[in-house]
Amino acid sequence: MEKNFTPQSQSSLGFFGIIRESLKTTSRNGKLLVPILLLVFLASSQLDFAQKYILAPVAKDFVLQLAKHPNMVHDFTYNIDHTTYVGALNDVREILLVKLLILVISSIISLVFLVATVSSSSEAYTAKVLSPKDIFLKIKTTWKRPLITSFYMILLTLGIIFLYFISIGITSILAVNSWAVLFFGAITLSIPVCYFYIAALWMVSVVVSVLEDGFVGVKAIGRASELMKGKKLQATLMMVLFAVFYAVVHMMANSLTSYNLSRSTRLAITIPFTNGLFCLLKLFMFVVYTVFYHERKTSHDEKEGKGFYLPIAAADQA
Repeated sequence: MEKNFTPQSQSSLGFFGIIRESLKTTSRNGKLLVPILLLVFLASSQLDFAQKYILAPVAKDFVLQLAKHPNMVHDFTYNIDHTTYVGALNDVREILLVKLLILVISSIISLVFLVATVSSSSEAYTAKVLSPKDIFLKIKTTWKRPLITSFYMILLTLGIIFLYFISIGITSILAVNSWAVLFFGAITLSIPVCYFYIAALWMVSVVVSVLEDGFVGVKAIGRASELMKGKKLQATLMMVLFAVFYAVVHMMANSLTSYNLSRSTRLAITIPFTNGLFCLLKLFMFVVYTVFYHERKTSHDEKEGKGFYLPIAAADQA
């Protein structure tokens, strides 16, 4: 049910308000999100198991080839006698092909996960419920939009990385006084800030691509940047929070692998554990940025005097 009302002043949710409303939205949408989460978890875990078991003998053979031919890297560097290393070349080729295939399948899983979660969470936040059939149709009609937007975000990210390399290179050449050193330090410190901001912008851009018709690629990025005005720090800090949780999961997984367990037992414990937590974190991140999008869109529409809906989160507080 969607509730319309005349525009009036409404304070946007803060950092913890977004997290709280995201938890409520996830709870309301649990019947749809749980099967989605379970399917993604199973697909990701099977993919990881397949990768480990397919590449294990290949990697072992490649290590043996390196031990057998210690001058392999030197000979390749100077284009000397490649025929001796046909086995190693085949191993490298197989590893790259499997990695590429895994990357493509993982990207497809993540894309479907994104569209399904954002679409269902958006409807749940505005007091509506999507059926599995609606979700399937949504995925079918919108999957290209976040994919194209992500492509443009990759280009933007590569451009920023190139500018950083140029800036660091010029500063290193000219580092003859304290001002140059200070500038170099400022550039270095800005790298993590820029990284998390770009990650947040990327996330909001793909949410815009899923939820708004006609916004794809550069238009979606521009729309996301417009919605984030005044709340860039909040969006960036939310991404930092998720990065911290991802790091914690990695450390927990590493601690599990430190025990003296057989390879199969270690994989049987670590892959479901890490994939389960990573899928849960990714799902909640999608929900958080969907709620953030709605809050910013409501605030933006209010400022422009367009009139806006009162989402269920606000209705509960009224």
